[in-house]
Amino acid sequence: MKSMFSAGDIVACNCPNCRQVVQSRFELRNVRMPRSRLSVPNVLVDVCNLCDNIIGIPSQSIPQLREAGLAK
Repeated sequence: MKSMFSAGDIVACNCPNCRQVVQSRFELRNVRMPRSRLSVPNVLVDVCNLCDNIIGIPSQSIPQLREAGLAK
């Protein structure tokens, strides 16, 4: 069974910006789609606690991004 993440959950992962293992949190943010001006609101993402950059997007948020991309 896949675990579902929710806003406020804390995990440890590698931050490519800090180049170290950091504690990160899941939160809702606006995500800008690459190579477009499309911005998708309220997407659950993994955020570094040190540099505040988006580290990753959990698989449960991918359908939300796909739906926004198809609607444009």
